Amino acid sequence: RGGMGFTAADICNEFDEAELQRILKAYGDEPRAKKIARSIVEHRPLTTTGHLIEAVAAVTPERAKSRRMGRTASLARVFQSLRIVVNQEDTVLEKALLEMSPALIRTGGRLVVLSYHSMEDRAAKRAIRDGTVKAQKRRVREERDMYGNYIGIPRPWKSVGKRIKAQEEEVAVNTRARSATLRVGERQTSP
Repeated sequence: RGGMGFTAADICNEFDEAELQRILKAYGDEPRAKKIARSIVEHRPLTTTGHLIEAVAAVTPERAKSRRMGRTASLARVFQSLRIVVNQEDTVLEKALLEMSPALIRTGGRLVVLSYHSMEDRAAKRAIRDGTVKAQKRRVREERDMYGNYIGIPRPWKSVGKRIKAQEEEVAVNTRARSATLRVGERQTSP
């Protein structure tokens, strides 16, 4: 059971279609979130993972032109979404990026984040770039002095380089590395 006491079965059997769709879209980037959510509701009660697989299979093709649209990929995103909600991974990640890391890392220290899916990577990117994990409108024009130095609200991190993805050689040895993204931020201000 997760921190709120929900199991994946509770989510599949008790949450309404709109909330299931939101979960699948937000935590799995599932392109068929609406169809899958409707199918889950129509196939209730779901008591085993096999029942969930049947509900997803009813609205996803076994094979598709792109790997991302096939049944296996959709099932992976559905199970990922449920795992994130049950384990409250988004809340834990936000706390680690916004509260724990700034408290533990001194000015000049490095924060290294290895993420395995887009939600984690977006949160890491926003935490390093903006000091928050929430989406916000980008500033049209940032405050800068006459030398081009940023002079706005102090940011806790400065991005060090660009994101790093696994190279083909590494993916050949370790297939799980194909989705990994590494980001590095340097601590700018300490309390």
